[in-house]
Amino acid sequence: MSTTIRPIPEPRLTAAILVVAVLTAAAGMRGEVGRPSSAPASAPAAGGAKALTPVPMDDTRLLLAPYAWKRTGAGRGARVEAGMPGAYVKAAFRGSAVVGLLVDGTANDGCPPTAMPVIDVSLDFGEFKSVQLARTGMVYALPLADGLDATREHRLEVHFRSAGLSPDRWRASTVHLRLAGLELDTGGSLVFCPPRSRRAIGFGDSITEGVCSEGLCSYYSNLLMHNARVTWFPLVCAALDCEYGQLGTGGQGMVRTLEIPPLPQTWDRYDPGTSRLADGLLTPEPDYVFCAMGTNDHQKEGSSLTLLPIKDAYARWLVAMRKACPHAAVFCVVPPLGWHAETIAEVVADRNRSGDQRVFLIDTVLLRDRFSARGATQLAPDGVHPSVYGNAMLGALIAGEVQRATEPLRTIKR
Repeated sequence: MSTTIRPIPEPRLTAAILVVAVLTAAAGMRGEVGRPSSAPASAPAAGGAKALTPVPMDDTRLLLAPYAWKRTGAGRGARVEAGMPGAYVKAAFRGSAVVGLLVDGTANDGCPPTAMPVIDVSLDFGEFKSVQLARTGMVYALPLADGLDATREHRLEVHFRSAGLSPDRWRASTVHLRLAGLELDTGGSLVFCPPRSRRAIGFGDSITEGVCSEGLCSYYSNLLMHNARVTWFPLVCAALDCEYGQLGTGGQGMVRTLEIPPLPQTWDRYDPGTSRLADGLLTPEPDYVFCAMGTNDHQKEGSSLTLLPIKDAYARWLVAMRKACPHAAVFCVVPPLGWHAETIAEVVADRNRSGDQRVFLIDTVLLRDRFSARGATQLAPDGVHPSVYGNAMLGALIAGEVQRATEPLRTIKR
C-alpha cells in the first residue's frame, strides 16, 4: 500500500519568535495586560440608545478559533460555545461607530460570580482590556466601544481569557462562554477578516490553560491571575502562522481522573454529548497537533510521589489522532517538570518505528532546572505554572524545537 506524505509547511521561525517572546514577557512585567473591570471595555456614549444591527455568529466573515467552538443553530439563533479558555473571535468591520458583543448568559445560569468567564477585548490592535461577565439567564449586549470613526475599517479581537474549573466544566455549560453575535450600527457591516495561513490544535492541562500566569493565587480563586491568551501555545502558533484551537484545562492528564476525564476520553468531543469530529475526521485537518500532558499523571502518598503509567494510553491516543488527522505533524511535548520524559520519548519512538514519521518529540530539558514541584522559581510563581515571562521562554523553546524536529521532513514532496 502506497503512502501519500504531505509536505510539512515550513515554520516561520526566524528572529520573529524571539521578538514575540521578549515583547510578551516585557508586557507582563510592566503590567500592560488588561486590568480587571466591572464595566465594558468602553462605555457607550450618552444620549440614548442607538438602533443597532445584530450580526449572527454563523456569519462567514467572522474568524473563529478552529476546533474550540461548539456551533449550534442558524441565523439569529446561531450560538458558539467554548468550554475551555483560549477560544477567540476576530472580526473586521466598517460603517459603524459602535461595536458590542451579544452574550448568551443562559449558559451561565447558577454560576458563582467568582467563576464567571473573563474575556479580553482588543480594538484596532490596541491594549487588551479584561471584563468578567456578570449576567445570566438571558441574551444580553455587552458594549465594547463607541465613538469610533465610522469611515474607517476596524479590527476586533475577543479572547476567552479564563473561567472557573467548577461547577462541572466538562458536563455542563455553567462556566462556559456562549456567544450569540456582535452588534453594529445600522448600516455597519463586517468585512472579510483574513486568517493565518495554517491551523493548529493543542491539548494540555492547567499550564496550557494559563493558570497563575499573571501571578500566584490559590487554585482558581482569582480568575484575573489566569490568562490563556499569554501561554506558550498561542506564542508557538504565532511563530507557525497558525489559527489555533487551544484546549487546555486544569487537572487533566492521560490517565488520571480529576476534575476532567483523561484526554483519551475528551479530545474528540466538545462535551459528553457532542463530537468534535465529522465522519471520524478533525475538519478542516490541522497542519499541527500539540499534546502537552503528563504533569497531572501522578499519585501522592504523604511526601512521596509516584508517576502513573501513561504509555499505553498515550500510544492509543496517538493512533486515534492519526486516524482523525492523517497528514498532520504531531508534537508530543514533555512537561516542563520533565515528568514522564522517558515514557513520552518511548511512545514517539514506537510510533516512528511503526512507519509514522510525522510524530515528533519536543523535549523541554533546556528549561527543566527553571521549574520545580517544591516551590517558586524564576519562571513559575508556584514552580509549576509558568508566569508570562516563563510562558514566553517556554514558547520560544518549543517553537525552536519544532523547527529542529521537522527539518528532515520539510523537503519531502507529495
